[in-house]
Amino acid sequence: MIDSKKNYTQVLFELEQWGNYESSAQSRDISKLDGIKRLLRDLDNPEKNFKIIHIAGTNGKGLTAAMISRLLEVQGFSSGCYTSPHLVDIRERITINGKFVSENEFEKSASRVLNLAKDYKGTPYLSYFDILTAVAFCVFLSCKMEWVVLETGLGGKADSTNVTNKELCVLTRIGLDHQEVLGSNLKQIATEKMGITRTGIPVIVNPQVEELKHWLKEKFRKDDVPCFFVDDIFEREFPSQMLSSEIFSKPWIECFQASLSAMQILFKAKTKQKQNWVNATQKLTLPGRLDLRHNVLWPKYKKNFKKLLTDGGHNQDALLALSEFISSKNLSPFTLILGMASDKLHDSLKDPLKKLCRNADLIILTSVHSPRSATPELLEKFLHNSGAIEHSPGIKITVSAEDALKMSLSYPEIPVIAAGSFYLVGTVMHLLGINTDSK
Repeated sequence: MIDSKKNYTQVLFELEQWGNYESSAQSRDISKLDGIKRLLRDLDNPEKNFKIIHIAGTNGKGLTAAMISRLLEVQGFSSGCYTSPHLVDIRERITINGKFVSENEFEKSASRVLNLAKDYKGTPYLSYFDILTAVAFCVFLSCKMEWVVLETGLGGKADSTNVTNKELCVLTRIGLDHQEVLGSNLKQIATEKMGITRTGIPVIVNPQVEELKHWLKEKFRKDDVPCFFVDDIFEREFPSQMLSSEIFSKPWIECFQASLSAMQILFKAKTKQKQNWVNATQKLTLPGRLDLRHNVLWPKYKKNFKKLLTDGGHNQDALLALSEFISSKNLSPFTLILGMASDKLHDSLKDPLKKLCRNADLIILTSVHSPRSATPELLEKFLHNSGAIEHSPGIKITVSAEDALKMSLSYPEIPVIAAGSFYLVGTVMHLLGINTDSK
């Protein structure tokens, strides 16, 4: 008898041997897509068997993808969704009609891809993300998906996902992130992100800084790309009486508006169907993205966190959004558990971190599970030079996320916020036994 669980575990082990692309990202040009192109060709091009919506941007890609995928289901289609990174379970990256792909289906597709990739013996180069992208396409084909929503991993033009035809593209808010790979300013980064677009294929664009908005309009006009800015069309297509009065965070609202706008461009729905879309998405969230939970039990120590907020945002806009969310939910004062990758410690983060730390009663600095982790000492130095800790009554240092959580339990009455890296958030969720398949 075949031990399917053993096979699944073996596949996970083999995948990790390829190394994690996100932890060793290097600048890539379009020629380096030869590996994923050849791999897909040898797999009989599974990506050509469904309609694709492609999403790039700096913040909000994952939630936008999840929302659009859900809306496609509401429309009556089978819908696959491919996002990254994962927090606890690798199957978070590949969902089938809103549910994680089964272990059996993942193992079958991953085994096929890995067996083929190993035959290449390193030429052409295949990253971890290349392999997972191919696995996702094989899963979607096997599960007979009609539509697939793809989130880029990094950038756009040279991203592994940018090898497909597409029906629609979405650009979420563009900000400063991955400057060492994508460029040092917004226009350079935007150039990489908009590389997912195609002549004649419509693109939905989220709110951008005014200078970038005008620049994008002109670039899309020259490239003959039909361009729809969310802040120009959303209020016209979705009047306020259709919307909930509940207060949501600004990033959530932008994802919500982009998703509904995308569906309207594709399907040109009437009022009743639009309301169905609104109802289907207005409670949708993603684990680890402005993720506020109440009375979270830590089984190992039989202790409760009265309020626990996790957020993997690690760039300027994401950290500012986190501060705004904390304020909107009246979470101050709080204990802040902060861990970051060393390559994220740019000058652009000084003011956002200063704003975040201002209302923390206690700041606990820790390492993250990544070769690129900043040491707690390096992070403390960065915060000190930023003026971010001058008003904080206390700072503690530990190399362990588990120890950081234990320290936070000394102050049980105030919220605990774990932020700065998806690696940290994933570790926290794993330690607490939080199921990322539901909230």
